[in-house]
Amino acid sequence: MKSKLKVLFVAAECSPIIKAGGLGDVAGELPAKLRERGADVCVVIPGNKDIKIPARYKTDFPVRMGSRTETCIVREAAESKVPIWIIDNYHYFGRSGIYGHSDDPERFAFFCLAVFEYIKTFEPNFDIVHLNDWHTAPLAMLIRENEKKTPSLSDISIVYTIHNLEYQGISPWDIFTLFGVSGDVFTADKVEFFGSFNAMKAGINYADIITSVSKTSAIQMQTAEFGFGLEGVLKNRRDSLRGVVNGINPNVWNPENDEAIYVRYNRETLHNKKQNKTGLQKELGLEICDKPVCCVVSRLVANKGLDLLEGAVPDIIREGGQFVLLGSGDKFYEETFLMLKKRFPGSVSVNIEFNSQKARRIYAGSDILLMPSRYEPCGLTQLIAMRYGTIPVIHKTGGLADTVTDEISNKGSGNGFVFSKYSLDTFTDLIRKVFSYYRNREDWTNLMLRAMSRDSSWDAPAGEYLEIYGEAVEKNKRRKN
Repeated sequence: MKSKLKVLFVAAECSPIIKAGGLGDVAGELPAKLRERGADVCVVIPGNKDIKIPARYKTDFPVRMGSRTETCIVREAAESKVPIWIIDNYHYFGRSGIYGHSDDPERFAFFCLAVFEYIKTFEPNFDIVHLNDWHTAPLAMLIRENEKKTPSLSDISIVYTIHNLEYQGISPWDIFTLFGVSGDVFTADKVEFFGSFNAMKAGINYADIITSVSKTSAIQMQTAEFGFGLEGVLKNRRDSLRGVVNGINPNVWNPENDEAIYVRYNRETLHNKKQNKTGLQKELGLEICDKPVCCVVSRLVANKGLDLLEGAVPDIIREGGQFVLLGSGDKFYEETFLMLKKRFPGSVSVNIEFNSQKARRIYAGSDILLMPSRYEPCGLTQLIAMRYGTIPVIHKTGGLADTVTDEISNKGSGNGFVFSKYSLDTFTDLIRKVFSYYRNREDWTNLMLRAMSRDSSWDAPAGEYLEIYGEAVEKNKRRKN
């Protein structure tokens, strides 16, 4: 293996340029850490009207989209530690919003085709193409299905990371035809899925190595409960499936230098966290007191355990706690939690918005993070909360299970609290135990210190990915031979 791998990291979003969720954080942080470790990494993302940074023109070229031809313009971010290429096209990307457009399958088909043409024509020497989620997965099919016409493509090894298995990019046959590959590819053992084209299935079946964003989710996604219809496909490729827990940037998420919070603090000045709690209660109109503040920072969608949270709020208030929610999503859940705010004035604060600065104040001013997700591939919120000394209470699933150690069953060495059975009774019973633990100030302080000391940086995950890249290169060599 070459001492300095050349890697193209392909994603739909990349923080801080443009971000909708955790994928943006990963694309913004992991390549930078890989570059620190010696890899020659570039990132490529689609254009978007919301991208405001200065960018230099690199090139442009035509891209066939069925019977039409569209123009791709490639720009490079002018001020970035990691080279970031932006694939632009007015028709597909001259609008706001990364996702949620009715033509998303066609938009991301164009993105994959444009990246394919670019690396084939202008940048043919990548050792690794690292794809992420369904939006980029068809690029694996394009690379492998065009090797006979362009033999140099066979030298590219492919790593495919599944961040969220639930969203698979399922679309009609006519989207598949845009890629210009043989109709023989549209089979159940490649990309066909109950008569439709499944973009994620292309990534799974054509990649040399597949990764999930936690070790537990790599196991869970091979089951009917968490496989979302692809469990059989993943089982067939289990020898190539790996789990790597995501990291966070400890410099970005650091109460010692966070300008958004009320009072800065660290492990030595942990007493200042109390002033952040008072500031948060004032800002949100909560009673100013020493009751345990339980927070939720989340998209409001069903898999986040919102049914348990809704049922638990009355118990939290009755047991002497306060409840803070920040997030947006499903209108049903937005209205449900707003009704709880009306029912418990001064004890419940519900903030239906995405507000990164307020999120930081909530992390700093809360005592407990509630994360009873039914399914959570990795989760970054629990990692961020621990950096701020806010103790996670989690359902034992996916990356939550890999990052939170239960204090009750590991007295003196835990960093949070864990429940296994997904039920309201189990969840509320644990919250009562957590409140009891909170009242023992010495134990609670030691718990906060352990949570803040957890190494959630990208150092270890980056090392694992470099090993996976090496494995992918060796696997691709064996495939070619």
